[in-house]
Amino acid sequence: MKLWQNIFLSSLCLIILAVNVISVVLLNNSHRLLIEREQSHAVNEFEYFAASFSNSAIYERLKVGKIALSQEEVTKIASDMIENRRQKGSSAAIYTEDKQLLRGDLFPELDSYNEFSSYVSDVKISTDSYSIHIFDCGTAQYLTICSALKIERSVYLILTATDISEIYALREQQTEFIRRVGIISAAVISMILLIIVILLLRPLSRLNTYTKAIAGGNYKIRIRKKGSREFRELAGNMNIMADSIQKNATRLEKIAEDRQTFIANLAHEMKTPLTSILGFADLLRIKKNVSDKERAEYASVIVEETKRLRSLSGKLMELIALGSTETEKKPVSLPGMIKDTETALAPLLAKNSISLTCSSEDIVISADEELFKSLLYNIIENAVKASTIDQEITLNAGMSDGNAVIAITDHGIGMSDEDAEKVFEPFYMVDKSRSRKAGGAGLGLALCVKIAKLHNAVLTLKSRPGEGTTVYIIVSGDECL
Repeated sequence: MKLWQNIFLSSLCLIILAVNVISVVLLNNSHRLLIEREQSHAVNEFEYFAASFSNSAIYERLKVGKIALSQEEVTKIASDMIENRRQKGSSAAIYTEDKQLLRGDLFPELDSYNEFSSYVSDVKISTDSYSIHIFDCGTAQYLTICSALKIERSVYLILTATDISEIYALREQQTEFIRRVGIISAAVISMILLIIVILLLRPLSRLNTYTKAIAGGNYKIRIRKKGSREFRELAGNMNIMADSIQKNATRLEKIAEDRQTFIANLAHEMKTPLTSILGFADLLRIKKNVSDKERAEYASVIVEETKRLRSLSGKLMELIALGSTETEKKPVSLPGMIKDTETALAPLLAKNSISLTCSSEDIVISADEELFKSLLYNIIENAVKASTIDQEITLNAGMSDGNAVIAITDHGIGMSDEDAEKVFEPFYMVDKSRSRKAGGAGLGLALCVKIAKLHNAVLTLKSRPGEGTTVYIIVSGDECL
């Protein structure tokens, strides 16, 4: 369905709906006011009828000079009162206290209505209250008012009924009138609305033609600014878009941004193996007595870290510049990787007087060994930066719910919940002055998230200010062998 058709049908439906709702509300309100007026009039007539009945009884008693009238005399007075009311077009009934009919001349439809009989049997009222009820007898509607009245030491139930069928018939006539007027109005409104929608959306057709030309590669074309303010603004924005496409600024900005991100991340990751190389080279230079075994061990670490640096730089180039890389996964012993990482971190830990305690179950995972070592190295390095002298860092690895879970805990400065939500973002640092002093750039954990994702793993952390931080590496069970 086209746009003009959607606008036309939606607007038409809303207009018709609004008109109908307003009509129904006004009709119901008018009907309610008529009913209320009729109820008020019926209550006045009821009170007049009840007062006349009571006064007639008193007059008759005084006339005959009796202390109290008999039941037959009260019945005769009731008959005269009901007959008089019947001549005026209304009906009434008088019942004894035990709901036995004393005298009555009700409308035939009402008198034979089962719901009315149940109502009379169940109604409970006193001499100072009214019961007002409307009965729908199908072809007619009746308004009844019922109340108790004490006459000659006896309590009687008085009920009056008024035919209000004309009010309901009037509502049906008004409803039919509104329905007919609504149909005619809908037809007229639809014609006017159709013309307005077509005129208003005519500039859109012109914009569509120009847009197809630009999409086809004609970036030199420019749209004339005609029509309403919105269409002129849209034409101007589309001209700006054509200029941007022609200059290819978006592509150049993206290339520059990717290069900048790559250089920053590569510089950060190159620092990791260089720290180990520098540390062990320093030991060879400073230590006076170095045994052949120690020299071989130090040289081996330097060689391995150099290889790692060469391998890591290539992988990071793919990971950062391209956004993804084909990792060379193979079965790797997790305890072995943890041991190698612990050895590589020995100079950094010794320099900061921090101990690292590691424990791991015998777990084998499918991983790119160099990238996963970088993941462990970065997290432990961050823990070192957050710790103070003589504190301990623990690394525990085990299986939980079918997944391999590595927990790295420090007892350093910790962080707030707000910082914990942002710490995995690139360049975000909790304590900027401390991180700069330690040589950080806020990229370590951001890279860790990407490396974890490549290994079908997730990073989470728990931290409290002043109590330390625990980082969890949760490797999916699909990667555990």
